[in-house]
Amino acid sequence: MVKPRRLFVFPTSVFSRRVRLALAHKRLEAEILDARADPKHLEEARQICPLRTMPVLEEPDGKVLGDSTAILHYLDKAYVEAPALWPSRPADAHAALEIATLVDVALNTVVDLGTRYYALRHDPAWPSVKDEMLARATRALAALEDRAKTRDNRTLLDSGWCAPDIYLFTATAWIEGWPGRVNASPLVAQLVSLGLTLPPGLSRWADPHRARPDVRALG
Repeated sequence: MVKPRRLFVFPTSVFSRRVRLALAHKRLEAEILDARADPKHLEEARQICPLRTMPVLEEPDGKVLGDSTAILHYLDKAYVEAPALWPSRPADAHAALEIATLVDVALNTVVDLGTRYYALRHDPAWPSVKDEMLARATRALAALEDRAKTRDNRTLLDSGWCAPDIYLFTATAWIEGWPGRVNASPLVAQLVSLGLTLPPGLSRWADPHRARPDVRALG
């Protein structure tokens, strides 16, 4: 009997949701395992993947891969017959990777500042470090807003919905969701306390994509 493909996730994680949308785009089924709700799933994910982060993809043949960006690139190489996540034309490939990089600069910077480094907030150097890192995330989001404005609510590439749209949509929705989760999640409260502002143009770009069936299936 063939084992099912499995994806270990934190349900509200922007990186987990990115991979779930990528799997939907590739039309690949996966058993979704909530590693936040079930300690057994968390422990198994940590045993099979050394990164100790979510998501973790386990293929039917036993191959395991962590890191959402690595997973998206792997899916295109492993399932070439399925709809592509990353465009092959040089100009589109450049644009896609530029967008993905800007998204991850913003996300990784604010996540590090609001979680890993947050315990250092009482250090005298904290204000200057926070301001420098927050400025980096803000510049990345502003560049993404500039690009989104040129697309007039369309997908970011003429070829249609693909990896750059998935990156930007999940990042936008994640930051938009902070106010609704701040009372239930201390980590989200820490992120909110940083004062990051989501450019309104990103929400406007995301609006027509919220009704996509794969987006709605995320819940």
